[in-house]
Amino acid sequence: MSLVEVLVSSVLLASSSSAALAVWSQAGVAVQRSSQLEERANQLERQRLATHRWLASLDDGVALLDPAADCAFAAGAVAAAADQALPLPDGAERRWVAAAEGAGLWLELEHGTARRRQLFSAAAYGLCQP
Repeated sequence: MSLVEVLVSSVLLASSSSAALAVWSQAGVAVQRSSQLEERANQLERQRLATHRWLASLDDGVALLDPAADCAFAAGAVAAAADQALPLPDGAERRWVAAAEGAGLWLELEHGTARRRQLFSAAAYGLCQP
């Protein structure tokens, strides 16, 4: 093998090794981002389940009802009580949005790009008086 062949082969080896390292680096970053997104989604799911358990275990859930409406949650009262009872992880956001036609409240949870949404109604928790 001549000196030129050795130099060319070493340049090819170095460039292919560099490209392979770049690909592995990108794959590592993608795996890390994916695991962060999955962890955020799991945190939101745990928060959603905790909200359900909290509403089901309330002794005085009637205090969360809107007196002007027929068996409907008051968004402000539910939001304030939930903020006290269920702290959110850092970076997560929680919103309570009234559903159309008084069907209940939408719980919207966000943490980065992860999102969860569920409808909660007072009737589902036995808070409506006949």
